[in-house]
Amino acid sequence: MKPVIPDEQMTDAELLFAYSKGDVAAMDCLVGRYRQAFFSWFLGMTGSRADAEDLFQDLWVRVIRNADRFENVSFRAWMWQIARNLLIDFRRKKKPSVSLDAVEDDEDQPLLEQLVSPDRSPAEDLEQADLARLAMRAVGQLPAVQREIFLMRVQGDLSFSEIAETLKIPLNTALGRMHDATTKLRLIMAKEMKK
Repeated sequence: MKPVIPDEQMTDAELLFAYSKGDVAAMDCLVGRYRQAFFSWFLGMTGSRADAEDLFQDLWVRVIRNADRFENVSFRAWMWQIARNLLIDFRRKKKPSVSLDAVEDDEDQPLLEQLVSPDRSPAEDLEQADLARLAMRAVGQLPAVQREIFLMRVQGDLSFSEIAETLKIPLNTALGRMHDATTKLRLIMAKEMKK
């Protein structure tokens, strides 16, 4: 088969089909399309850049292994189900520890410093870093079921029906957990900002 030049107009299913027929560039396009959402979600759920990178790579290994079995359903929902299963397996093997100030082996600065934009003044950087630290601590304090839904919605940009489908819960349960998460985050952040 002659390789197809992937473009932004191709659907996920078309790219996956092109990859299954030998077009490596199609997979590169898919990875680029979903890198931010899934990597950020894994990072938020594990608190470790190294673990998030490993899980992100495992996600794509599973997608590649199962590319020929993909049926034309929602590709994004299919990937979220794979990602969630990987996270469940990961949690069974290792208890996660969240440290935003720790420096990972492959990085030279803590995660919080990596989130700061170089286009801001030092005062703005400090304020942004404080706010990011506060927000990450608050998200880390959420119960796992609320944190998972919050990060799927915020980092993964999933609709509530996609979240409900992925987690195999009723839509109202997903909405309720998100409401509980945002309410709890507001309380935690308000309390922290008074300190």
